[in-house]
Amino acid sequence: MLKKARDLETDYLGDLRGTDIYGPNDERLGTVDDGLIDDVSGNLRYLVVDADWLKSRRFLLPADQVYAFGDSNNLYANLRQRDIEVLPEFHESLLVSDAAFTTYESEYRRNWRYNADPNHMRPSSVLGRFRDRLHNRYAKERTVASRDVAPVADVTTVGARPTVVYGVYGDREAAEKAVDYLRKDGFNSGDISVVFPDRDLNKEFSIEKHTKAPEGALTGGGAGLVVGGALGWLVGIGTLAIPGVGPLIAAGPIIAALTGVGVGTAVGGIAGALIGLGLPELEAKRYEEEIKRGRILVSVHCASVGVAHTARKALEETGGKAVFLSGEQRAA
Repeated sequence: MLKKARDLETDYLGDLRGTDIYGPNDERLGTVDDGLIDDVSGNLRYLVVDADWLKSRRFLLPADQVYAFGDSNNLYANLRQRDIEVLPEFHESLLVSDAAFTTYESEYRRNWRYNADPNHMRPSSVLGRFRDRLHNRYAKERTVASRDVAPVADVTTVGARPTVVYGVYGDREAAEKAVDYLRKDGFNSGDISVVFPDRDLNKEFSIEKHTKAPEGALTGGGAGLVVGGALGWLVGIGTLAIPGVGPLIAAGPIIAALTGVGVGTAVGGIAGALIGLGLPELEAKRYEEEIKRGRILVSVHCASVGVAHTARKALEETGGKAVFLSGEQRAA
């Protein structure tokens, strides 16, 4: 379920509220009015933009498609006013149920064609501070929840059931192709995870040792990573170590499962983390073995089964092996 930032108990938006957003030619698109947050993970999914020139007044902008430019605090996106007019109208009534927003989001993705090149996107400090405030808030909430008895799961409709899609790739080039395909298909960077062995790291990436890790690197997880290409678009990419597996590179929602709250070294192994995300034990151990063999695990966290089938198609069409939806049964 997505939640408005304004509905949180504290003003987490802070200086982000009222920030101007411009297109690539300095065409003013509007100002930030609110944010839509995944109320389970705390990930910022969309910015709600107030646009006085637009008939419906407000529109959604994927948070991972917003970037900084120059020395100002203004935000930029790779679209123009006429591009926004073809996007479906946003109304707060869509947030009443997962099913309603999933239907809206499917139409939104069909009309979204304005992804910016991740290699040319500079992170916004004002947006980064907002994400940090959300991260700290939800981290505290998860810590409290872990001390309590697990509640009975909420009943949701089948179509709106959160689902994770997994697939394995043989090398970085293939994994980048998959991530880029998902990006162009409208998936957010915060929905995609990758995990792969930290082998020959100096050959694959630029490492910054003895320096402050870049924004999003794992706290306590080792040297900061400067990653280009499609993988550099993902949220929170960094290094970590798992007993019995060795050093890994990871990014996305799976990091929280691998590291725990506030810990830079993973406990419980890859299989244990995947089981915690709802994957059957047999599949979790199979993926751990694939990673130990040097392969790359890509997963896509989806708000509904319908979106998950779109993600599965993307992984299969880009050469993913052992593609699996959490919650389904694999034939023996």
